[in-house]
Amino acid sequence: MVQNKSLLMIAALAFTLSLFAQKTASELPGPGTETVYSIAHVKPGMETRYAQLSAKTWALYRKLDLVLPLPHVVVRGMDARNLPYFVEIFTWKSADIPDHAPAEVRAVWQELEGACEKRDGRPGIDFTEVTAVAVK
Repeated sequence: MVQNKSLLMIAALAFTLSLFAQKTASELPGPGTETVYSIAHVKPGMETRYAQLSAKTWALYRKLDLVLPLPHVVVRGMDARNLPYFVEIFTWKSADIPDHAPAEVRAVWQELEGACEKRDGRPGIDFTEVTAVAVK
């Protein structure tokens, strides 16, 4: 379980970093932004619904100009117990946005959470702030 999940996470991070490597310094996330890595522990049978809600959420973020357009990576996998999960990496334009999200964003977050479950002592959707690293 851990090995497959780790490999998928490494692949997602490598892909994201390759996007950063193609950008100039002025296009990379800067001070005040917040890059996040999330794992959504999706309930079995809810994968299609979660993917639809995730796309809806991303479109809303872009419409409200809350996120940088790149990087944005979404990958899907199955753990060793054959339980579905999604990994997403993106950057908020401001680290304050998640704590002060508009009501329409919070409403979609509730829908996303409804498609997920706590797993292995972790929340349904588990967010971690990460730092993008580009090697030139």
